Amino acid sequence: MSVIKCNCKRCKIYLNDSKIYYSVYCGCEDCRQAAEWGHYKGGPIPEKLQKLIYVRSDIKKIEGKKYMHAYQLRDDARSTRIYCTKCYSIIGIDHPNYKDNVFMLIPQLCKTNLDLSIKPTAAIFMKDYPHQDISMIDDDVLFMKDFKDEGIVKKFDTLMSPLRPEYKKPKGISFIQLIEDVEGVTILNLHQGQKDF
Repeated sequence: MSVIKCNCKRCKIYLNDSKIYYSVYCGCEDCRQAAEWGHYKGGPIPEKLQKLIYVRSDIKKIEGKKYMHAYQLRDDARSTRIYCTKCYSIIGIDHPNYKDNVFMLIPQLCKTNLDLSIKPTAAIFMKDYPHQDISMIDDDVLFMKDFKDEGIVKKFDTLMSPLRPEYKKPKGISFIQLIEDVEGVTILNLHQGQKDF
């Protein structure tokens, strides 16, 4: 059975669908800041450039819910992350654009038995990426500074459209239901660019 778990193995999310639908690299400040905050609290060391993977929002079983908590970086945040409150692994991330059809995880910040060999389709929000080294990005990966250039966005949508799964009612609970079940979301009130937590 496919599982996503935190590094201390207290929190486990078992999935009804083991397929990874797509993957991207993300250079955005929010992904980086959330990972750095988790590391500051004792969580895993984040990669310079996060590789994100997307799975269907259909959870079969949960273990360790009492150790899970939902956080947002600031009041106007769009993403909600579930961390383990013991080891500060990030075990899943929701964003309104996912429409509760998929949720995202960053495999470097948790543990999973999913097949992680999927190649990222694009590198997004690279204008926020603060490092010079982009050698991990293959030449055939779409490089996007942001989502402002209509031509690049159209190319991105063309690449992603066949990869996104059609909405299907979950057999189990959705990731948004899990966020609701962990009793509230804590707003961290981190400022953009803040590194001293």
